[in-house]
Amino acid sequence: MVSILVSSSEEFSGKSSICMGLGKILQEKGHVIGYMKPIGNLLMDVHGSLTDEDAEGIKKLLGLEDPSKYITPIHLTDSLANDALMGVQKDLDERLMEAYSFISDDKDIVLIEGAGGIGSGAMYNLSDPEIASKIGTKILLVTRYDSIFAVDRILCDVRIISKKDMLAGIILNEVPKANLKRVNELVVPFLEKRGIPVFGVVPEDETLRSVSLSEIVEDLHAEVLVGAGKLDELVKHYLVGAMEVGSAIKYFRRNPDSLVITGGDRADLQMAAIESRVKCLVLTGNMYPSGAVLASAEEADIPVILVRGDTMNTIERMEHLIGHAHIKQKVKLDRVVDLIEKNVDVQAIADSIGLEL
Repeated sequence: MVSILVSSSEEFSGKSSICMGLGKILQEKGHVIGYMKPIGNLLMDVHGSLTDEDAEGIKKLLGLEDPSKYITPIHLTDSLANDALMGVQKDLDERLMEAYSFISDDKDIVLIEGAGGIGSGAMYNLSDPEIASKIGTKILLVTRYDSIFAVDRILCDVRIISKKDMLAGIILNEVPKANLKRVNELVVPFLEKRGIPVFGVVPEDETLRSVSLSEIVEDLHAEVLVGAGKLDELVKHYLVGAMEVGSAIKYFRRNPDSLVITGGDRADLQMAAIESRVKCLVLTGNMYPSGAVLASAEEADIPVILVRGDTMNTIERMEHLIGHAHIKQKVKLDRVVDLIEKNVDVQAIADSIGLEL
């Protein structure tokens, strides 16, 4: 049995996607997969018990049967943080090792996902390098390449890891297409000359940045007025309807498959959006639309949802949702697998931890 800890320079770098994609690829190659996220930082209630949202999603999509209490043995609650600050000793190391022993039993490989950035958990002596040291595994560092400053983050992370043989290598993730040439020709050689293996350069992908209508409804605490049967649809972009109708129609038609946010009192823009066959209509201000708008949306099979917040607050929530969406749909898992197979040297990752493919 071998293992690898998937860490990152920052939150929302794609750790969960990489874990999920590698897990699926290795399953298809006949390996028995174990997965754990030792510290749950995205907590949710499942049948009266706390667990981690990302971990539950991976467990479901990969068809894993291990109990959630072992997949995520430690929960990042206010109580845990307060105890650490007051010097109250907890059995966190014991919980970690007990869970790892259970998850690794009869497995070929265990994928371990870090929480937040590489240093998250340091106040509990459970940062990613500390967990890797205790378990005796290597680290796969995933870095979202948003700018050249990503290189600085990588070099700092390598210094945090400190033990040179603990780093298996890195994956540069979500690289904007305009930067792919520079990254491959300049950044990758720069890192490799410094002894940092680069296993892959994964381009930014709109499908993975998309969010389902059901997630939008949940996050905005919205009311579904029309189209409840289409909440599994994915949205990649949003538009704001706040102009005169003639300009709005051209704007909407240039951006197909987008969600439109507009005031609940703008019946003219609502009808323009419906006529332009947008993906979904979000009405703000808790103002119900007219019967004509709802009838037109129902006929066009376009969902309409109502939110209490104003337009600016709704836009801020959408900014956070799109690009930070969790992978809960099979279509996203399939896309992750495709991206990894095309852009990541899975064989090199396997070789770095002694796994035979």
